[in-house]
Amino acid sequence: MKTAQHPLVKNYLAAVARETAGLDEERRNELIADLDEHIAVALAEEADPDDQAIRAVLARLGDPRSLAASALGESPAGVSVRRRHTVVPLVLLALAGLAAVTAPVAGVVLAVVAVVALWATPQWQTRDRVIGTAAALLTPVLLGLLGLLLGLESAIGGVAAGGWTIVAAAIAPLAVTAVTCVYLVRAGQRSA
Repeated sequence: MKTAQHPLVKNYLAAVARETAGLDEERRNELIADLDEHIAVALAEEADPDDQAIRAVLARLGDPRSLAASALGESPAGVSVRRRHTVVPLVLLALAGLAAVTAPVAGVVLAVVAVVALWATPQWQTRDRVIGTAAALLTPVLLGLLGLLLGLESAIGGVAAGGWTIVAAAIAPLAVTAVTCVYLVRAGQRSA
């Protein structure tokens, strides 16, 4: 049986192909062909390669994810895919901050979508994702508390809310969002 047709080899190469989906097709095909050739050469040294010998060769090559991470790390196409995926959560987070001031329900919806996109992007470490999630959730909470403060201020004192409170209510979520986006950009650059 030809090595590329062996089920273990086919599964291994298919896993590498899945994991390197971010590479351009030509680079991915070249990587798969190189791996297939390497497996064939390694197994040619065996008299009669059985499943155990094939598993040993595949183990020496490494985990498909590790191979894919290396290939994506050295490929210019891999970097551009990361950057493109990195921008989506940041834009959504910024829009959520803006929408929280003008349309709170839309702001909450955008914040949830931004959090999902943030966790789906491999660019950041868990710590960065938790900080982004906290900031996305803090924005509506901060607005709610400031709205409550405005309501209490006018109800208790019978005095209209001061201009500084309204400005703070508008600026606070925008500031939290801006600081979080800057932090995530820098964190993404460190891990890239």
